[in-house]
Amino acid sequence: MDLKTLRESEYRKCAGLLAELLDLDGDTKEKIQKCFQRMGIRNFFRHLESADLAPETSGKLQSIQVLIEILDDKRGRI
Repeated sequence: MDLKTLRESEYRKCAGLLAELLDLDGDTKEKIQKCFQRMGIRNFFRHLESADLAPETSGKLQSIQVLIEILDDKRGRI
């Protein structure tokens, strides 16, 4: 499996997990996956406003972004 195929598989898995966690519909899941493909996961969370998602979905994703940042900070201190 080449790197591009592996990356696409991981984007699909991550979008699926987010959709399941946040109870998102299939269209929103696909939109998030396309954003991952276009800008990567880290930049997706940094630029959520450009994803053009429903306000409720954006709010939930912002909460996840905060958790990711907290975990990154803690990992950096170890």
